[in-house]
Amino acid sequence: MTLTITACYTNTYIPGSLQRKVNVEYQIVNTPLVVKNDTINVNELRFYKIKSAYDGVLLMYQNYGKWDQKIKGKHQNNIEAIIWKNIELICESEEKFTVIADGTETLTDYFACLMVFDSNGKDCFQKEHPYKDKLTELFVEKMKKTDKSLSAYRFID
Repeated sequence: MTLTITACYTNTYIPGSLQRKVNVEYQIVNTPLVVKNDTINVNELRFYKIKSAYDGVLLMYQNYGKWDQKIKGKHQNNIEAIIWKNIELICESEEKFTVIADGTETLTDYFACLMVFDSNGKDCFQKEHPYKDKLTELFVEKMKKTDKSLSAYRFID
């Protein structure tokens, strides 16, 4: 009796499958957002090497305390977006920022993300924003130091 085993490996995206970006730690992604029947584009700092879609919430909570508001999540109905308002993020600046933490855990996507806006409502992850690089570095470093042994689910409700 002869037993033949064959295997196939593909590095291409298969619709409906989970394609985690395991080789990408983070990425800024421009994505549409519907606001009052109008669609705008916003930039998100997405983290892919995560334990939970709430890792962005955990980062913000551990560094900046309780949030100001919860709203319907952008990516997934059962995950709320959490908002911190008037937060000082950069030591050398008196600028106050609004940070929205969101994320998703679906069959096709798995990430935590942050959207950041300055006091004028400008998207801080736009290519030309003066704080883009500084904020990206800040959040990437804070994400590395976030204690992910804690569960964001326990304090979110």
